Amino acid sequence: MSKPTSPFKFLDAYAQEDADIFFGREAETQALYDALSGVKHLLVYGPSGAGKTSLIECGLRNQFSDADWYALTIRRGKNMAASVFAEINKALQQKIELHPDTGLPVDTSIGFGQAIEDLFAERYQPVYLLFDQFEELLISGQEAEKQDFFTRLHDLIRYKVPCRVMLIMREEFIGHLSEFEPLCPSIFQHRFRLEKMRRSAVQGVIFNILEAPRYQSRFRVDDSEKLAAGILEKLPDRQQEIELAHVQVFLSELWDRASDAGAEDLPPLLHRGLLRTGDNLETVLDSFLKKQLSELESTHGDKAPLELLACMISERHTKLQLGVSELQLDLQETGVPLQTPLLELLRDLESRRIVRQLKSGEAVQFEISHDVLALVVGKNLTTEMKLREDAARLYAMYEKGTGSLSREALDELRFYQQYKPYPAKLAERFRASEQHWAEQDREALETAQRQAEEERVLREQAEVGERKARQQRRIAVAVSFVAVVLAAVAGWSYLEAQEATEKAELEKNKAIQSDNLAQVEKKNAEASALKATEALQKAQMAEAAKVNAEVDDILRRATELQVRQPAQSKLLKNECIKILQEYPDNPILQERLKNLQKQQ
Repeated sequence: MSKPTSPFKFLDAYAQEDADIFFGREAETQALYDALSGVKHLLVYGPSGAGKTSLIECGLRNQFSDADWYALTIRRGKNMAASVFAEINKALQQKIELHPDTGLPVDTSIGFGQAIEDLFAERYQPVYLLFDQFEELLISGQEAEKQDFFTRLHDLIRYKVPCRVMLIMREEFIGHLSEFEPLCPSIFQHRFRLEKMRRSAVQGVIFNILEAPRYQSRFRVDDSEKLAAGILEKLPDRQQEIELAHVQVFLSELWDRASDAGAEDLPPLLHRGLLRTGDNLETVLDSFLKKQLSELESTHGDKAPLELLACMISERHTKLQLGVSELQLDLQETGVPLQTPLLELLRDLESRRIVRQLKSGEAVQFEISHDVLALVVGKNLTTEMKLREDAARLYAMYEKGTGSLSREALDELRFYQQYKPYPAKLAERFRASEQHWAEQDREALETAQRQAEEERVLREQAEVGERKARQQRRIAVAVSFVAVVLAAVAGWSYLEAQEATEKAELEKNKAIQSDNLAQVEKKNAEASALKATEALQKAQMAEAAKVNAEVDDILRRATELQVRQPAQSKLLKNECIKILQEYPDNPILQERLKNLQKQQ
């Protein structure tokens, strides 16, 4: 026999039929009704957990008679505009022909306004389009989808048909709307902000829930006022606002405790004694999730339930709507083994009210039951799951670019491949970039070798010039010495002396010219030496290019073995480090060595 389910709303939003248990929002309901009066569209925003959906679906809905209200609640699904036409089509008797691939009207002249006009002609009721979780479009939508929707929305606002639009979203994403203000200039014109409930009002809400006639057959209460006060004491003093979802979850926890402790033939008795020292209203949802995951892991496998929930949230930790096939692919991509079929795990999560099932025609999708719970799931992700999130963000950034990736980008991507495979587009860019750098290294090596040969020839020419200069200097010295001797010996005769002097002077001048020539040759030799130094630097670059090519080749093999043979992959990476350490005098290779050591 299965355990009875708590009667409280838990993480479900209040609906029209819940007016008898919807408390504490009377003033906000009236304010929202007034804000909607006389306007074609209204932006409703507030923090996660404030109760925006409940305020509209229960509070606002019950302000209208059936004749004055026909609401279509719309979620993005795969495409926001397609979801609008799908919801309108479900309500129409005379269907609009929609394209099977895009979900948009085959007749492209049909916009939101025409579709709403068709619906009003059949029902004669004002139509309200309630775009719940509207941030899904801003977070997950493609650029073309966003532009198409806001263009259609602007046309609808100007269309003369009895229709009002409410965009309902979390306030931290409201800034994203500014980008589309040129397409829909009045998007910020009419706004309504819903705050979380103040601490001072929560106790009265809890008391009214405990005393609600609807619940009298489901449980008994020993002093509702004291129990409500005791529950509020479990909220930290610094916390002045509270998410009512936490209150509902905590009431369900108390109901479970009372059910476990009570007699089977009587409804559970809720009383202050059920409260425990460690209870914390602020963290009750986190405690609930950890408890449920722990119980599910014994059946479905270690971390399997959390891995599945991780697939159901966005990078910003908002909930996503996904089908079974999409979830199956996500789990396969992460390599998560399930001990039981995926549908069985989903059913268990659904029975524990962690996920809910959504149906649109024949299609079935699943989502986490509340945005607040999606945030809690995000906070409970393991380090590996967070690294996969980081990898997804990194891959998305590099997928947008074109051209070859830098060596640093390639090294960074190699690190994340072990956590998440590359998307097809990025994988192709990665391979092309590796080939590009291999070709660059080959060309650099050939150029450096050619330049090194040219410099070798110049060095040899410089050495020959230096030898000639030294020889000429020696000859000049010898000639000068002979000239002096001859001048002394020829001193006995004026004519002979003068002749000898002239000859000596002539030889001296020749010696000076030879010395000047030697100085020129010396400068030429010094220039050749400078060129030789430059040749050495280019040779080092050639050497670096050759070694880099070898290292890149080994790193590619290490990357391929990362998942299947991590130990072998690590040995290959260490081999790269050893190769680079063999060139301590090459500054280029030493810089590459430092980068690889940091990654290790």
